[in-house]
Amino acid sequence: MNRRDMRNYGPPGYQWELWHEGPVRDRQNIVLVHGYRLPLSTLPGRCDEQFGCLDRLLQDATGCNVWQFEYVGSPWGTYDSVSVYARRLDAALTRISEITGNSHCSMIGYSMGGLIARRYIAMSGKPKVDKLLTLATPHMGTLRFEPFSIPRTERFYPMAGIEIRPDSRLLWDLNTNVESSTVEQFAALGGYSWGNSDGTVEIGSTSLVKCADDGSVKEKYYFAGVPRSHLSINRIKSDSDEVFQMIMGFLTGGVCGISRVRCPENPGDYHVPFFLTFSVADAGPGKRPSPRVVVTATGRTYRGPRIWTQGARTESGAQIYTVQLRPDDNGEARIYYGPREFSTVQVQSGQSTVVVRPVGTGTARAATSTE
Repeated sequence: MNRRDMRNYGPPGYQWELWHEGPVRDRQNIVLVHGYRLPLSTLPGRCDEQFGCLDRLLQDATGCNVWQFEYVGSPWGTYDSVSVYARRLDAALTRISEITGNSHCSMIGYSMGGLIARRYIAMSGKPKVDKLLTLATPHMGTLRFEPFSIPRTERFYPMAGIEIRPDSRLLWDLNTNVESSTVEQFAALGGYSWGNSDGTVEIGSTSLVKCADDGSVKEKYYFAGVPRSHLSINRIKSDSDEVFQMIMGFLTGGVCGISRVRCPENPGDYHVPFFLTFSVADAGPGKRPSPRVVVTATGRTYRGPRIWTQGARTESGAQIYTVQLRPDDNGEARIYYGPREFSTVQVQSGQSTVVVRPVGTGTARAATSTE
């Protein structure tokens, strides 16, 4: 996208770039953070096209300064970790503050860009971000896109691809401490053009919730689904676009503003599969857990290859696992972490969740001979 008035305000070189069109005004700032980049998909000195005309439309409609942040600084694509890109986002926002005299911004993150924004907020950015809207962001991870479905041991793969899996340490840290990685005005949109997903990210993963120790939902954040693919949800072409109207509602009125455009929904309304992520406490030397999950209401059992792990561990040393449940799985589920020992957790149809407390610690039950 080589517009005549488009200018890069980033530093010399190609570690990151910061694009803006037209004069810089003494106004509010809106920052667009793009998604995962495949190798050779971007070039230095050229603004990306992942947002279509969104920056221009927003600038015309709001009068704000709209910035496109390009965090990929290598022809290898999105090769580094989400934390590396979050630190570059921090540097970009410092640059914006220097240029405009305003250290606050609203942020729109597309796909992995939403996770980079959340990681930035968790690191140091909460005071600077007034609003955060995510588009097709896999808050609870994804297994559909092939580069992400890789074992942790394959070090030649992009680190960000490993981190976006549901069983990654990054997502565990973000989703077990949601307060630190979000702001008060937060909303998420997901796509369902392929039924269960937008073709890349499961719709049950695009909704963010705050979970309790047993996996139950303590607090929901605004969420709505749109009939768009992963590659079209962010490419805004006109101000009549449904997604643009929702973006405008959020930027001008926060959660209340977007709710007036579209009432909040639940992923379960779309009857979609969803992830349950949990961790199993270290049982001691030589003992390797082989957990299985049993949903009480349906009697369905998940075990073996249906329960994924890349070997990542929590700060306490518990190993992280993920299982994808069916749309009708709802209510009580048992996570067996030993031959006859289990912890009881709660699942909600369609809503991916994380069990904050490692199973195998605290309350546990022993299965009876009739179970």
